[in-house]
Amino acid sequence: MKKLVFLCLILLMILAGCSKDNDSVAKAGDNKNQKTQTIKIAYNLPKEHATGVYFEVLAEEIDKKTKDTSIHLIPSTFSNGQLYNDTQLPDALATGGVQIGQITTGFLAGGEAKPLQVTDLPLLFNSWESMWAAEDGEFGDIFNTQFEKLGMKLIGWPSYGTVELYGSKPIKVPKDVSGQIMRGFGQGASLMLEELGASPVSMSSQEIYQALEHGAIDGYTTGPSSVIDRSLYEVTKYGTDMTLLSLSFQGATNLTWWESLPEDVQQAIEEASEIAQEQSRKEAKEKDLIYKKQLSEHGIELYTPTESEMELWKEAASNRYKAYVESSGEIGEHLLGLVEKANEQ
Repeated sequence: MKKLVFLCLILLMILAGCSKDNDSVAKAGDNKNQKTQTIKIAYNLPKEHATGVYFEVLAEEIDKKTKDTSIHLIPSTFSNGQLYNDTQLPDALATGGVQIGQITTGFLAGGEAKPLQVTDLPLLFNSWESMWAAEDGEFGDIFNTQFEKLGMKLIGWPSYGTVELYGSKPIKVPKDVSGQIMRGFGQGASLMLEELGASPVSMSSQEIYQALEHGAIDGYTTGPSSVIDRSLYEVTKYGTDMTLLSLSFQGATNLTWWESLPEDVQQAIEEASEIAQEQSRKEAKEKDLIYKKQLSEHGIELYTPTESEMELWKEAASNRYKAYVESSGEIGEHLLGLVEKANEQ
């Protein structure tokens, strides 16, 4: 009798083990339906830059967060314009050349892009925090609406940092750029330079060094970060320290690709972007002062305008605001109102 009970117990244990094995097979079988998809993420800055931090962290987080979704996305990143530079990326994104990439609004074309050029306006935001508050609110929602009209979906705001003026001669007041050939940064600043008597030219940041070295340009607008990362301090003597622009780029996806994704994958990408955006913003703010200190160490003379000189710069920028409202209509006027609220807060 004892042997019979013992045998029954062994049999029950075996059956229980089989049941657990079947459960494991069933659970494993649930993941067999998961698809994998390789995607391309392209941007125009070095990996170490705050913009690069956004896209590299985004890629890592997308890979991690989609491992258990209906599609596992496997991103490959292409930094520093190795796939497309900043002038090419809008078309590459809109046509599906890449799934995710960096957008610079100054290189967007079409009537729908006109309101988005608000970010090109000189002296727009008065602090990092006001810029971020605008991006995270209705200001950002309007950007996404316009992006979708251009065949893209806005998913985040990679930080760039501040933008200044640099040249072979000191730049203290607006008249100092008169007669200079200057590489422009965005339409707003470029047109302001033109109104001040400069001759702005459009080129990728990767081309500045050679153009300046060979005398094709006298100066340029860009960020302290790019001056350091692209070794432009080797061919630059003077710069400003007035925050001509506080700038973020846009992280966007091809709209057709985005709409083809299941909801759980879209949610994973949005969560990944939030993490990447936070790290990018922190990196940009912390490094801005470091970059400017490094510029001085490399021998670039940085000039901070006085209050009266800053009023001259604001006056020089005022025409750009008027022209912006005229070209962008009610949407543009509303965006400027949202900027004003963010600056007040």
